[in-house]
Amino acid sequence: MTTHHYSPVAIIEIDLDGVLLAVNQAAITLLSLPDALLQRTKQAHYQFDYYRALNLDPNLPISQLESTTIVLKQQYYFLQIFDDIERLVFVIQPIGYLKNRLSKKGIANQQAFNVFCTNSAAMQKLIKQAKAFSKQKEPLLISGSTGTGKDLLALACHQYSPRGDQVFLGLNCAAMPDEVVESELYGHAPGAYPGATEGKRGFFEQANGGSVLLDGIDEMSFRMQTKLLRFINDGSFRRVGDDNEVSVDVRVICATKADLFLLVKQGKFREDLYYRLNVLPLHVPLLHERSEDIIDLAHYFINEFANKQGINSPVLTLDAQLVLLSYDWPGNVRELKNTLYSALAQLNGQEITASDITLPRSQSAKSYVLSDEMEGKTLDEMTKQFEKTVLSHLYQTHPSSRKLSKRLGISHTAVANKLREYGIGKT
Repeated sequence: MTTHHYSPVAIIEIDLDGVLLAVNQAAITLLSLPDALLQRTKQAHYQFDYYRALNLDPNLPISQLESTTIVLKQQYYFLQIFDDIERLVFVIQPIGYLKNRLSKKGIANQQAFNVFCTNSAAMQKLIKQAKAFSKQKEPLLISGSTGTGKDLLALACHQYSPRGDQVFLGLNCAAMPDEVVESELYGHAPGAYPGATEGKRGFFEQANGGSVLLDGIDEMSFRMQTKLLRFINDGSFRRVGDDNEVSVDVRVICATKADLFLLVKQGKFREDLYYRLNVLPLHVPLLHERSEDIIDLAHYFINEFANKQGINSPVLTLDAQLVLLSYDWPGNVRELKNTLYSALAQLNGQEITASDITLPRSQSAKSYVLSDEMEGKTLDEMTKQFEKTVLSHLYQTHPSSRKLSKRLGISHTAVANKLREYGIGKT
């Protein structure tokens, strides 16, 4: 007798209008969907109400649901949502299966930080710090502006740590009511809330032996800050509505885009919690502070998009690279990725040129591009001046045509000709 096995990981893909694009057998079984949907395509226009189907709070935006736990058929599942320009992909994994799979894969390894581009000194310093801090038991505090990749760094720190084969869970605390935060983190006993007939294990219990990321810690209320401080200090807590103490071993990782020390001085964040969290601080630099990484990141996102679409990776031309290097990127790595994905989604040829990249007009280039040096010059003259300025700047950290060609992702001959034309590198 043959036994058929299939992955318990449910996968659902929809477009931005909620129309089902694809679904696997695990999702059909878990969500009690019609079997016929396995053969359906977008033309069938099956509307998937994921808020209702996955028991999600309809008041929460999708950005706060990207990585969370949900309860389906009285079982706990880890939900991940991936936003890929024109679609949403839902990946739902049983907590027990996820923990076992991570253990078997042994992802806690030396390659955990390889997802980061580290040409810049700023990123090299950060990753060196992160590797050292990952080995410790104290809480991690990751700060940085929106879009810098704080959550990605938190995951890498977990994977690199001795806990890397255990569960990693993340909760976005921003703008969440105390009751939700408390229930998600600490769980609750049966009857703790109206209609709560079943008990619930919180993140700290589910991730026992692993790590929990608290994103947006700066927006956590004073009451929740007090409870968190108590948990960090003694490793135990009580579920809501329960008198019994629960003890777990969890590494707490906090992330914030705010200056916590300033919030302490303003009386908006507990001073004792701040000093308890600020033992192992990591600060993710702004993208324009690590400009040496921009082109490598661009190539990474282009290849990622091409792989997903099953196409050959387009070439990023020199003029497009100069545009990317000239912009300040207030939205950081996330903005760079979205900008390139938008360009790729509309691309017809095999090259991404400057005209394919759309940026806010007010910040499309640094001040030197529109300086007095450009006054009265033709477009061709301005382009050459722009090229010369950027190449001169990059040549300081990549002082040879071969190094510069590798940095820019174009041929050595093209770079050598440009350097010769502009007299760059001559002694």
